Amino acid sequence: MAAPRYEIENVVTSIRKDDNDARFTVRRNGKVFYIKLSPSNFVNSPNMTNKYKAYLEVLNSGQEVLGEIYDTDFYNWAMAPFEPFFTNLAPDTPVETITKLQPRLVPTEESPYWPSFIRFDDDFLDYLETWTSLYDPANIIISHKAPKDALFKAPKKVLIDKGQTVCFFKRCYGSIQITQELTTYKKIHEAGLGSSVNVCRLYGIVMDDCDFILGPLLTYIECGDRPLSARVHPEEPDDPTPANRIVCGDVKTANVLIDENENAWLVDFGGGYTEGWVDKEVAGTVVGDFTGMTRLRTLLFPAK
Repeated sequence: MAAPRYEIENVVTSIRKDDNDARFTVRRNGKVFYIKLSPSNFVNSPNMTNKYKAYLEVLNSGQEVLGEIYDTDFYNWAMAPFEPFFTNLAPDTPVETITKLQPRLVPTEESPYWPSFIRFDDDFLDYLETWTSLYDPANIIISHKAPKDALFKAPKKVLIDKGQTVCFFKRCYGSIQITQELTTYKKIHEAGLGSSVNVCRLYGIVMDDCDFILGPLLTYIECGDRPLSARVHPEEPDDPTPANRIVCGDVKTANVLIDENENAWLVDFGGGYTEGWVDKEVAGTVVGDFTGMTRLRTLLFPAK
């Protein structure tokens, strides 16, 4: 039998060495599953515990493969026991009662997760309204190539202004990140850059009726989900290793999108820095940006 379709939306692990728990957010047929894995629940299973920790090491490394273990191996292994849950609780069609051994479902009266937990004070909201707009989720149209994808994937491509403007919706997870990003977009707004400058811009911010910030609405770039990092070919002899090529931070190939006309766009101004690209001491400064861009140029045009 084919595995049921589902999408792993988010995976969270702890930075603490003594915390080996992992939390998965999974979507299927319009429902969201919150799954927690903990080695403390692997009763009398030392082999299973060791296998789990080996998988977790790959996930925490930030690499797609470590040794001979791929991150997708972990996802497939971890989700397999829950697939009957996905089918039963979010079925394509009605299914019969399942009688075989299953993970234990602990029902709750309400969701343990909020759609967002980020709020701004009134002064900051007033400041935002002086140069951008606040949007109600009810006035935003979700756009998917296949309508059924809306049941499995969080929205990214959306329409605003009665369907006249296409935007990229970026969910925000932390107040520090979104505040830094909005500050940068304010500078871009004030700079009055012409349309010939390919840099991501802010259209507005989505805020629900409880005053929680869901995320910004940004320039939508038709790039087929292929950033510059996907255009750098690892089979080339002078190509850097994946550890140095695809990393988290400001200046990196993943934050340069290539559109359908082969134009490069700069995106993601949420702060942070890239180890191996930008030194922590100069992160968030002009010096740091020039350092990162110099290393990006070296990656793309290595000396022969």
